[in-house]
Amino acid sequence: MRLKILHSKKREKEKLLNIYDEYQWFIDNKFPVILPGFYDKLYKETKTKKLFKIKLGKELDRVYNKELYKNKIRVVKNKWKGVEIDFFNILKKYNQKPKNEYFCYVSLYGPEGQFEYPNIIDLRIKKKLDIKQINETIAHEIIHLSILNKAKKLGLNYEQIEGVVDLFFKETALKKLFPSYKLQSIAKRNIEIFRKILV
Repeated sequence: MRLKILHSKKREKEKLLNIYDEYQWFIDNKFPVILPGFYDKLYKETKTKKLFKIKLGKELDRVYNKELYKNKIRVVKNKWKGVEIDFFNILKKYNQKPKNEYFCYVSLYGPEGQFEYPNIIDLRIKKKLDIKQINETIAHEIIHLSILNKAKKLGLNYEQIEGVVDLFFKETALKKLFPSYKLQSIAKRNIEIFRKILV
């Protein structure tokens, strides 16, 4: 498989620490992010990010269950292997150049999916809906990685980029591979911008 599925307590801690700076934004915008039960209390009690980091490490050590993550990895592998070859073949047909290898870190926290250029994905797999949408989320994040440089050159904003990703699922052969993909409410879909990405 091109997608290497992993878990890492260190990465989970870094992810939760990164959310610290955006935490109020997530709350204010009612963004669907999942956090451990101790997070809000810890955020309110600590005066500095440095102190938050120390306490976060202790709390995460207390709740981190390696076996749970291993079970989640098995679920992700079983679902993704059924679509991986077709997915990458379709991307190539639309002038995308996928990497030879991607690293997907399974997480219990954060938003549904995130990406880090050039080839890293964070995949939340906590709720039933997360599990149901594993393949769509992985594909969504890989498309982000695939179009990132072109989107920057075109000067696209967040909503436009999300619109381009949505259109991959609605205007290409991916619509047959992922018929349950849900369009994002925040996305601004523009077919002309989408066509520029495909060039």
